[in-house]
Amino acid sequence: MFRSFLLRLPRLLLVFGLVPQLANAQAALTPTVPASSVPTATAAPLAPQTPPPPQPDATPEVPPPASPASQAESQGPQPFGHNLFLGNFLRTRRDGLNPDYVVMPGDRVSIQTWGAITLGGLFVVDGQGNLFLPEIGPIHLAGVRNADLTSVVEAHIKKVYVRHFGVYTNLLTARPVAVFVTGSVRRPGSYAGVPSDTVLFFLDQAGGIEPALGSYRNIEVLREGQSLGKVDLYEFVLRGALPTFQFKDGDTILVHRRGPQVTLSGDVALSSLVELQEDHEDGAAILAVVPKEARANEVTWSGIRSGTPFQRTLSAADFSGMDVRDGDRVVLRDDGRPEHILVNLSGEFEGPSTLSVPRGTRLIDFLNHVEVNASLSNPSAVHLLRTSVAKAQKEAIEDSLFRLERSALLALSSSNGEADIRVKEAELMQKFAERARLIDPLGRVVTARGGQQHNMLLEDGDTIVIPGKTGIVRVGGEVQMAYAAAHRPGMTAEEYILAAGGFTDRADVDRVLVIHANAEVETVDPDIEVYPGDEILVLPRVDSKTLQNAMDISQVVYQIAVAAGVVLRVVFP
Repeated sequence: MFRSFLLRLPRLLLVFGLVPQLANAQAALTPTVPASSVPTATAAPLAPQTPPPPQPDATPEVPPPASPASQAESQGPQPFGHNLFLGNFLRTRRDGLNPDYVVMPGDRVSIQTWGAITLGGLFVVDGQGNLFLPEIGPIHLAGVRNADLTSVVEAHIKKVYVRHFGVYTNLLTARPVAVFVTGSVRRPGSYAGVPSDTVLFFLDQAGGIEPALGSYRNIEVLREGQSLGKVDLYEFVLRGALPTFQFKDGDTILVHRRGPQVTLSGDVALSSLVELQEDHEDGAAILAVVPKEARANEVTWSGIRSGTPFQRTLSAADFSGMDVRDGDRVVLRDDGRPEHILVNLSGEFEGPSTLSVPRGTRLIDFLNHVEVNASLSNPSAVHLLRTSVAKAQKEAIEDSLFRLERSALLALSSSNGEADIRVKEAELMQKFAERARLIDPLGRVVTARGGQQHNMLLEDGDTIVIPGKTGIVRVGGEVQMAYAAAHRPGMTAEEYILAAGGFTDRADVDRVLVIHANAEVETVDPDIEVYPGDEILVLPRVDSKTLQNAMDISQVVYQIAVAAGVVLRVVFP
């Protein structure tokens, strides 16, 4: 018996998708016959074979490396601002010709004059920072802002030609510079740019800041060991403020180690690791970085103080004044209980379909304020659709399907023939489970029995169904044709089934499921009398001689029929 189970185990695993590479594995175990031992037939070529023309060397395309953001996407909260360095600053570099750019040796300037003096051409600023104009002489331009270039040149020409001339200047190209990027970055090194490129441009070239080590709030620009200034990327992300520098060859951008860090998660716009500027900051500073959801009103705050762990729950307003430190965890959530809940109406009624009522409202108290047309509605059949009940029904069906699949996979057999049958059953179980998982329960709650309505508490999101009066009886499930007919007093369920063409050859003829208008469900004999608004469902017959797991299948079919009003058919192999 155990040997036959082992023989069919690979096929069962393949049915349930547990061994997707089974065929490859079997091929790998197949002995390989040497090519020399296999006779081959050769045919004489019909025409002389021409060697293919040489192909140019092709450079293999190397896919771009995954961005830091995509690599860390599934690793939990990431540092705030980590998505800055995706290559966007690298692709949109500046040309260096902004008004604040300072002229440096090696820059090229176009100068045109007219009037008393006429000259024009492209001039290069020499190593001494001068530009030489014919008939005028050298003009010192190193250190002059691009915006002041025309006025400086004009002032020098006026030393020779007092008036009656005009000047036009245009800074064409800026001298490239090499800037060192080091510290906690992904690829430290020297990177080329122009003097007016931003810090973000050079950081992007270096692959961005190392999320686990680098600081997004303490980035320093150095020249010959002296600090030119610091950059806080939080200011750029939150307020658009970014300091500008006039870079020179040999400047260094140093990304310091990250400072104290707080984990912020829960009902926030984006779970993030928030870096603190100081050793400690108040809660308001943390919440100012990543906005919380509008409904988030409570905070769970945990950390370590003096070597002792602590955990507190307090309102978001109270947390704003708390002293937050490195390693703290802050979780925001909506734990408030609103004073009112929303209740929906469905069916035959007058007025709005969604109402706001005080928490603690009961069903009958609610119905007393709903207008209905007594000639059209059926108040005795009122029932509820509840989300929490639908969820519980879905979980119960899922649990039954899991046990069904497990039983099919682990069923033993005593022979190879029986093993093949079990494999086919496993395939059937898999298809059956796939169809069953597509069905969503309705979450119906019966609120009336014996004609008496229970005054039960309402929950937020409940739907109160007030059925309309109907003289229709519906028939479905394992019948020849789904059917709806006018109700006739005294007519039994079996007579309605016969009117629908009778039972199918797969039907369970000994019992039927009747769903009453008030959502009450009964499993009865087919000869029972039915009433207006009832729905008759004929369940399939599962033969225990054909299927080993007939009992489990019957349970799932019944659960789905009760929860969703749907009969799931079982197709036998």
